[in-house]
Order: sequence, then structure tokens, then C-alpha cells
Amino acid sequence: FPWVNLLLFAFAAGFLAVGIRRAFRRSELYRGKALGPILAGLTVLIFGAFAFLMFIVARQLPSSAGAPRAGAKAPDFTLMDTGSKPVSLTELLTAPVHGAAPKGVMLVFYRGYW
Repeated sequence: FPWVNLLLFAFAAGFLAVGIRRAFRRSELYRGKALGPILAGLTVLIFGAFAFLMFIVARQLPSSAGAPRAGAKAPDFTLMDTGSKPVSLTELLTAPVHGAAPKGVMLVFYRGYW
């Protein structure tokens, strides 16, 4: 659950309230009567979109019944490495590293096509 994000949004709401108050008290300095409500509305829209995504859309995702659990052995698969050569999980687990068999494998997936 995104408690930390909600806490950050609570801090942001506090700063927003202070900023709106300052903008309306000294509107000639901060141009608060026009720009303040516009930025406040934008902030409320961003928070609304975040809340909608976290509390409504995220709950509609299908459950991952077939996914391996934390600590369970992953099923064997083959992926392409950076040199476009196929590498399987079994191959990584059996290849000796410094003369000994590896105890595990850490896979890092990057999003992108560079």
C-alpha cells in the first residue's frame, strides 16, 4: 500500500495551503488571485489521478495465480543477452563462477530498447 506516497501528498497539501494563503495575502507580489487557484486546481487534479490509479485501477488488475512466490525457484526460461545470444536460467545457475557453482542469479530487467 502506498502509505509513503500518501504522506508526501499530505505534506504537499500543507505546502499548497500555505502557498495559497500567501498568494492571496500578497497578491501583487505573488500574482495569487489568478495563478494560485490555477496551480491549486492542477495539484488537486494530480492527486485525484494518483488516488484513482492506486485505489481503483490497481484493484482491477488480475491476480498472479501462476507466478512464483518470493523465495520459490523460478521456472526455466531463455532470454537474449546484450550480444543477442540466447542465455537460459539453467545455464546461468550451472556455469562456474570463480571455480564454484553459483548459489543464485540476480536478473535485472530494463525497460527500453537501447
